[in-house]
Amino acid sequence: MLLQAASETSAFAQNQASDTRQGHIYFIRHSSVLSRLGKPDIKVDGKVVGELAVATYILVDRPAGPHTITVVGAMDSVGCEAEIRVQPGMSHYFEMGPIVNINMDTFNIASMGVTGRPVPCRNRHNTPYMFYSLDATAGAAAVARIKGR
Repeated sequence: MLLQAASETSAFAQNQASDTRQGHIYFIRHSSVLSRLGKPDIKVDGKVVGELAVATYILVDRPAGPHTITVVGAMDSVGCEAEIRVQPGMSHYFEMGPIVNINMDTFNIASMGVTGRPVPCRNRHNTPYMFYSLDATAGAAAVARIKGR
């Protein structure tokens, strides 16, 4: 299942029966001062699942086990890849934020509304983005804020 939501609440997501054998992966992008950085592609296991526009989220369901998540910027053909382990029946939340390289990046992180922990990634040569993990409470709250816009 794939769901991309903007500022409106999706009846599709609310009416779907949850498959407890699968895990839910949320990719979240907050509104920010740095919102002109385009709509990066989000991939799961090498397949594009959507473009992450400002103040939106993407929800995908995947079977339990290891998966590769990737965020690919406009000027980047590879992106930042990270390995995650999906648990059955659980929701996993990832914010998109800037790559952390220097102290100035602290300002960029704060200005993009990112509050999660950095997820180590590989192949980050040209991408400006990476993922940050959120716990279930913070992740659900971030999704609720986007739905409430």
